[in-house]
Amino acid sequence: MNDRIREAQERLRLAQEQIRVAQEHTAATAREAAQEAQELAKAMRDAMPPGLLTRLLSAFVGIPLILALIFVEVWPERFPGLVFTLAVALIALISGSEYFRALKHRGFRPNEQLAYIAVVVLQFAAWNVSRGKLLAFLPVMLVVLIITTLINQVVRREQEPVTNLGVTLFGVVYIGWLVSYLIFLRSLLPGQTIAIPLPWGHGPSVSYGAWLTLYVIAVTWMTDTGAYAFGVRFGKNSRKLAPSLSPNKTVIGAVGGLLTATLTSLLWGAWAHIPWYHCLILGPILGALGQVGDLCESALKRDLGIKDFGGIMPGHGGLLDRFDSLLFTAPIAYYYLALIVPRLHF
Repeated sequence: MNDRIREAQERLRLAQEQIRVAQEHTAATAREAAQEAQELAKAMRDAMPPGLLTRLLSAFVGIPLILALIFVEVWPERFPGLVFTLAVALIALISGSEYFRALKHRGFRPNEQLAYIAVVVLQFAAWNVSRGKLLAFLPVMLVVLIITTLINQVVRREQEPVTNLGVTLFGVVYIGWLVSYLIFLRSLLPGQTIAIPLPWGHGPSVSYGAWLTLYVIAVTWMTDTGAYAFGVRFGKNSRKLAPSLSPNKTVIGAVGGLLTATLTSLLWGAWAHIPWYHCLILGPILGALGQVGDLCESALKRDLGIKDFGGIMPGHGGLLDRFDSLLFTAPIAYYYLALIVPRLHF
């Protein structure tokens, strides 16, 4: 009996020893895996360009929102594109506030209240003009803005009324008028729809103008992405593109942006049924204009003594910093698609 008890105790001791060894091995393996994961995360963090992770997170949130605002319709029969118009009006209003805040930081005294009204009204004017209404509205609005701004400057007894009038009107035209071409794009080919291609077939049909708008946005923003990626990867020893305006931009980055714009134009244009030869022409044009628009805003920020117009979009700055390229590409894309392309093929 005693021998059996001792044998059982010995077996129990051996089992406990095996459990202890297994626990120590498991803990050591877990520590090694955790250390390897930390080293991998550190290596990825060190290899990743500064601010890229924040940009990716902003894009992860922003891209679905942009898609929803472009394609969603509330009352397409009577008010086509109204959701998108409201979104663009809000973007214009916030961008305008960023611009006028920077002006006041520089010491200017713009008539911002009237400018806010004009910037927002321009978006709804574009929406109505694209539907064949209020064709004479824009000249009337500009006349009212000029006269009331001058009266406001006199009443406030400003010392530089011409300068303040100039920066006010420039803000209205630069932001309010140019961004409204997104609405004109969205309104192209009214009544025409195209089914959303899905891996398992065709989805619901949406406005063809929405596809054209998304095409222009995709080409413009992919230009920025391509220029950034090429500049980080190959541009360390490349010649600076415009060192006095943006010291981080390189010639190789600009070339990469043009190549990315052309490729995106061909791929997205095929999806949107734009003839390939027009995509081959329009892609580099939009790529070049997008980068010029970014440099022009850099010149404005340099003159105003600021780094970014705002901080509403982490990794990108303000809305005006994000939409600066579209202010140049949207009008040209609209006129090219509306006037030069005689017939878009479905």
